[in-house]
Amino acid sequence: MEINKDELDFQLSPSKIAKDALATLRAHTARTTAALNNPGYRVRRDLAYGSAPRQRLDVIAPPGDGPFPCVAVIHGGFWQEGSKAVAGFAVDAFANKGWATALIGYTLAPDASLTEIVHEVGNALSFLMEQSESLSLDSTKLVLVGHSAGGHLAAAMIAGKAGPEVARMVSGAVLVSGVFDLAPIAASYVNDLVGMDREEIMHLSVLESPPKSDVPVHVLVGSDESDAFRGQSDALALHWRPHLSRLSNLNAHGRDHFDVLDELADENSPSFEQLRAMLS
Repeated sequence: MEINKDELDFQLSPSKIAKDALATLRAHTARTTAALNNPGYRVRRDLAYGSAPRQRLDVIAPPGDGPFPCVAVIHGGFWQEGSKAVAGFAVDAFANKGWATALIGYTLAPDASLTEIVHEVGNALSFLMEQSESLSLDSTKLVLVGHSAGGHLAAAMIAGKAGPEVARMVSGAVLVSGVFDLAPIAASYVNDLVGMDREEIMHLSVLESPPKSDVPVHVLVGSDESDAFRGQSDALALHWRPHLSRLSNLNAHGRDHFDVLDELADENSPSFEQLRAMLS
């Protein structure tokens, strides 16, 4: 059923629906800052994978020599807001399991097109794998966690939108509250800054673009999110399931668009268990 633009804009404004988006974002930023400043971790900050100011990533590894499986976290913000400063919400839980975390930054719209952003994220992952030995990372265990617009970017990597060589680097993904069919996104306020054209909408929508390899994928969304967001996750699971032998999806009870990420900081949650299985 089609909805009018006002309703679409509302459903694609998660901060208007969430319990307390600002408080959750502040908590995630505080966790990230604490992890980056934790003397018990091996921290590399603002590693440049390109020349633009936001083409930077952080790597936070647990104690020890490694090599460590790596979780690369791609932040949300509809490609026009946010930063890697909020992406370390689960570093402590990951480190407890012996995993490193990479926090991926990228240029925001309108300073970059969506096509350019997709390729930036691909370049960031290529940099991680090229530098895996010096960063004490296991190049065979790279799992993506993408939230909201970052969920789209993570799915785009698996679908080969940044090139087949990038897709081959990825050994699994958790796609959290993502947007995968770009047509309704482009019809909303989001496109005022992102500026997707018809060609980008068609090429970078991933529903009809199957994964390039059979990697485990977990699709996570909050039960308290809008119909638009829950529908996007349900549609991806439906379209990708025939192509993947290990696809799971979960509507996390009582979670909204922001605190749904806390499922991945909870070592007892079903979604954390899915992530653990990918990195075993």
